Amino acid sequence: MSDERGAVGADASTTGGLLRSSAFVAVGTGLSRVSGLARTIVVAYALGGALLASSYNLANTTPNIVYELILGGILSATLVPVIVERFDRHDDEAIDALATVITIVLAAVTVLAVLAAPVFITFYTRFGVSDSEAAAQRSVALPLLFLFMPQIFFYGVSALWTALLNARRSFAVPAFAPVLNNVIVIAVLIGLVRWSGTDLTFEAVRDDPTLIPVLGIGTTAGIVAMTLVLWPAMRRAGIRLHVRADWRHPAVRAVARLSGWMLGYVAANQIVFVLMLALLNGLPGERAVAGFSYAWQFVQLPMGLFAVSIITTFAPDLALHASRGDIGAYRQRFLQGLRLTVLVVLPAAVLLVVLATPIVTVALARGSFDASDVEVTATALAWLAVGLPGLAVFVFSIRGLFAFQDTRRVFWLGLVESVVQIGLSFALVGPYGLRGVMAAFSVATTLAAVLALLVIRSRAGDLAGALPDLARKAGAATVMVAAVIAVVTSQRLGGGLVELVVGSVVGLCLYVGVLTALRDPDLAAARSIARRGLRR
Repeated sequence: MSDERGAVGADASTTGGLLRSSAFVAVGTGLSRVSGLARTIVVAYALGGALLASSYNLANTTPNIVYELILGGILSATLVPVIVERFDRHDDEAIDALATVITIVLAAVTVLAVLAAPVFITFYTRFGVSDSEAAAQRSVALPLLFLFMPQIFFYGVSALWTALLNARRSFAVPAFAPVLNNVIVIAVLIGLVRWSGTDLTFEAVRDDPTLIPVLGIGTTAGIVAMTLVLWPAMRRAGIRLHVRADWRHPAVRAVARLSGWMLGYVAANQIVFVLMLALLNGLPGERAVAGFSYAWQFVQLPMGLFAVSIITTFAPDLALHASRGDIGAYRQRFLQGLRLTVLVVLPAAVLLVVLATPIVTVALARGSFDASDVEVTATALAWLAVGLPGLAVFVFSIRGLFAFQDTRRVFWLGLVESVVQIGLSFALVGPYGLRGVMAAFSVATTLAAVLALLVIRSRAGDLAGALPDLARKAGAATVMVAAVIAVVTSQRLGGGLVELVVGSVVGLCLYVGVLTALRDPDLAAARSIARRGLRR
């Protein structure tokens, strides 16, 4: 494996380099999230919001759950810090051993997951679903899940290769790769609608022997393409992998040692997610699972466009400072990333909460997606978006702890979050239904974000220096909330696209205007990121 860190690594570790990398990742993740939103629109158009969409979304979500449960969270927690440390030592054998062992484990997990597919579908249909409805849903969801489960292997390989590229400060192709996945799935769904010559109803898909295989294989093909496109980028980055099945290599043992706590953390998160899907699937109307799935894509748009771009580019530098014991540099980078994250996520949360109905109406209300689907999805979106700032801060703080390879505290934070969310979900689902389950998520995530910052303070020292900056952003967001609510309650706009555009423009202009008047220093950094992103 040749060493080409040189100028790239040096540039990326400076403040300017981080901002340039963030700008480029923001463009890639922005296109990925926009194409992901387009994919969501096409799924809603083709499958609607009732039983067919719920069956598809349950089956398509499960490989993600299994992957995250077994390996996903572990890989994201341990790979970048360990790989950065090994690259810093020029330890090529460690990288080869890690890549080989992880690939073998991924293959084994994928085979077991395919065999366990019926167990997942049976569990999803246990809460509030009649026997006849459960049998009908299994007739479509189960064969789809068999075709979706191989995605686990490619999710894992993609995470491994992305970690290697990010450790080399190569962010471009991993940021753009999901676009290919979304484009393929969009093409498959549009092709199915045209091929079938009619609406893709649940009965039509269940009774046609060709529709389920095409839908399943086409969706999985997107994940395969997203993974394989990373290989040329690795070659260009000078990464040359060789088979080295050394299960006792120190790097492999380091990942295994860190994985114990992470397995508990990820298990708690995925158990909560499976329970949430089961609770939603049991609500009356057959729309809650699809409504949540669509709403989650809208929440993920600002997360991917802004927060994840910052988190991805700051994580290697945080890991490097932590591994070298330079706490002062670590704290400076962490606070910079935290302030930028809050700066961009707060206004996005305001718009998603207050403008949930016009957003869903403009984006999804066509084809098989009717007025009832709009109401359910908008409700899920508004209550989920309340927790968006907490989610972004929590994810960034967790990556800050990963830099210290501190998975024990991450486990306890995740456990507290999971217990709170489970307790609130079961307490609120009866009286409040979908709103109760979504509110439980937002409350638990926000609480976890506060606790995570307290833990970071115990490792990195006082974080109080960021409070004035965060207070300015909160004040600007409060002004924005009032302005957007005034737009929504106005009777002159007529709702829909006009309400969405006017509310967004007025709200964002006021938010930026207030921060400009208060001379918020992070606003200039955000503008720099935007300008560099546009130039590229």
